[in-house]
Formats: sequence, structure tokens, C-alpha cells
Amino acid sequence: MSISAKYTAPREALLEVRDLQTFFYTDDGIGRAVDGVSFELFRGETLGLVGESGCGKSVTALSIMRLVSEPLGRLIGGQVLAGGRDLLQLSDKEMCAVRGDEVAMIFQEPMTSLNPVLTCGYQIAEAVELHQKVSKVEARSRAVEMLRLVGIPGPEQRVDEYPHQLSGGMRQRVMIAMALSCNPQVLIADEPTTALDVTVQAQILELLARLQDELGMAILLITHDLAVVAEVAERVAVMYAGQVVECTQTESLFADPRHPYTKGLLKSIPRLDEERDRLEIIDGAVPDFRQLPSGCRFHPRCPLATDQCREAAPPLEELFSGHQVSDFGSAGHLVACWRADD
Repeated sequence: MSISAKYTAPREALLEVRDLQTFFYTDDGIGRAVDGVSFELFRGETLGLVGESGCGKSVTALSIMRLVSEPLGRLIGGQVLAGGRDLLQLSDKEMCAVRGDEVAMIFQEPMTSLNPVLTCGYQIAEAVELHQKVSKVEARSRAVEMLRLVGIPGPEQRVDEYPHQLSGGMRQRVMIAMALSCNPQVLIADEPTTALDVTVQAQILELLARLQDELGMAILLITHDLAVVAEVAERVAVMYAGQVVECTQTESLFADPRHPYTKGLLKSIPRLDEERDRLEIIDGAVPDFRQLPSGCRFHPRCPLATDQCREAAPPLEELFSGHQVSDFGSAGHLVACWRADD
């Protein structure tokens, strides 16, 4: 299905993240891991959340699911709106009812996310029993159905196998089956193809796209792989040092990136149509969340930085319009850079 085909229907925001803040309190200071992140996720679309390791992508996902470990990590402020409710204001019991049912998540490492002493079928059926209020027999039948849906051969036998008996690709499919067992409206996929070979990666991404078309869910795809984003995402949000610095349609981002950090990421990708002696790199590293620079957080690594960049943090606003990001239905090109119009 083409990107344009997915937008023929009116856009309905299934998830709205507004000014989300998650801090970690350590003996060495406060780490502002997620600091004012805002984006929206529409029905039937895939939004890619990209950035270097350590930029806050996974913490953003855990914050949405309210799985940040306390008291070290704390949700300080913001809103996460889904189904007309702010998930950050729900009680623990109410959030348990949402988690895995309305909003589900695929975690990075299936071998550490799956319980090694429980069968795969039991782990899928457990979620179905909890949220769908069905019998154990019905839940097991649903587990078999989900294993078949995600393309695992012989699901009637695999349902009684343990995670260590499956390959890495199959374990990732089990994770997908668990996440989709209750037909969630929103799926958060945190590096779903990490540590898988290229062939299996393609199969997993194709599977997610097919299930998305069948179920109509929205997907937040967290990854550092821009090639994956270019293949499957309609929009992209680029994160740096706990903040979104650019957000726009995928085609627009690759054709006309406006933030220097985004440009650096794209230049670091190997391309067959270009002859280069070596790949370009972004000098430096993501700053320590406990010792963030003043002004724009990217300015110590930015070749275009000015005194204004060092002194004042640029707001995330729509390119050319000057309107700050307050309209969460906006499909414009949002950039947090003083020199984005240059």
C-alpha cells in the first residue's frame, strides 16, 4: 500500500503525547531523559521515532506505558492521551487494564522479555484471560490463533514450547503475538528487528505492515535504523538528548531535512549511488542527561551554531509559519532550530 493511500480517510489521533517529561534521580544529579516530548499518532499510520542510542527513545516508550522504574525514574509532567483519557492520571489498576489491551508494546529483546520457565502459549493466553475475561480453553485457542496469524508453522505444537526452543525470529513473532492478542489500537514497537538477520528483519516488518492493514492499528516504531524508517513509516520524529528536534512526513525528511542533527544522521547512511572515501560522522556524542548544555542541546556538535544557539533553546515550531507545536493534528514540517530557514 502506498503512503498516500493510507491518508484517504480522515485522520484520527489514537495517541497524543504532550510535553512529556521523565527524569531520573541519581546520586550524581537529575537526568532529564525525556524533556518536553510531543507528538501524535494517527489511526492506520506508522510513526518512526529515531535517534542515536541514549537519546531517550526507549524511555519515551516506557513512559507512555508507565513502566519507568520508580523511585529512580519519575514521570514529572505532560499528558499521554488515548481513548479520551490521560494515561498518566489513571490509577495503577486502571493502567493495567489499558496496558496490553488498548496500548501494547513489543520490547527490544524477546529472550529477556519472555519468561523462560513458561511456555509461549501460556504467556500469550495469560494476557487474553486478563483482558478478554475468557476461559483458559478459549485463551489457549486464541494463543494458537495468534501464533498462526504471525506466521509460526505448526502453532498447535509451538504453543507448548518454551522460548529457548525457538529461533530469534520466532521469539520475536511470539512477542508480536502477545502484543496483538487483544487487538490493541496502538502498538509501540521498540527496536523490533534488533539482532535479527536481514532476511528475518524483512519478514518481521512485512508482518507488522500486514497486521496493521488488517487490524487498523497505529504503530510507533522506535529504531535507530533510518533505512527501516524509509521503508515503513509515513512520518518521522527525530529525537536528540531527550527532545524531538524535527518531525515531518518521511518523504519530506529525506528530501529536505532542516535540523543539522537530522542532516548528520542522513549523511552517515551508506548509499550505493554515491562514491565516498568514508562515511561522514557527527563529531562528539549525545550529552550526559545530568549535564545538558545551555541553549540548543545540539550546539556543541553543530557546525552552524551561533551565540543564539548557545544561549537560548529553540522551540519546536512549524517551518516557515512560526507557530509553535500546539496543533497536534498538524501534518507540517516541525523543527527545533534557530537556523532551520537558512
